[in-house]
Amino acid sequence: MARFKLQKKTLVYDGRIVRLVVSDGLIRGRKARWEVVHHIGSVGIIPFLTKDKVVLVEQFRYAVGERLLEIPAGTLHKGEAPLSAAKREIREEIGYAAGKFEKISIFYPSPGVTDEFVDIYKATGLRPSKLAADFDEDIKVKVVKLPDALRYIKEGKIKDAKTIIALLLVTGKR
Repeated sequence: MARFKLQKKTLVYDGRIVRLVVSDGLIRGRKARWEVVHHIGSVGIIPFLTKDKVVLVEQFRYAVGERLLEIPAGTLHKGEAPLSAAKREIREEIGYAAGKFEKISIFYPSPGVTDEFVDIYKATGLRPSKLAADFDEDIKVKVVKLPDALRYIKEGKIKDAKTIIALLLVTGKR
């Protein structure tokens, strides 16, 4: 671990989902500044409709200005456990509950700028069980065969990191 000494922290922004903190300090005796987006965490779910078909969502992502094909996912609520969030999110986003959840992995999507973590779950035994979608979402549900999803990654049709990681992990591809 790098030797550093924190000198000052400044809260720049405190929003609904993230907080931006700028920290000044010393690392190995040199001045340094870290700009960190603090995030409560999120989940991603790979819902298996059948052994070879998964349910994905297509939605507009304002930050990149395009519609992306992704696994269902969402941000944790304050005090919410990741598994509880996963159960809520698949009902909100695709209208299914799962009989079984299996944790696949956890990762930091961009540790250079944020402390956000993403817990990834595989969901099986799906049955209809819809919850109301979030007010700011415009989601289209897509059923995709696993080989097609892997091909979409190679073709650049799936660009979302959590989706790529989840699909490659669940299929054992490297």
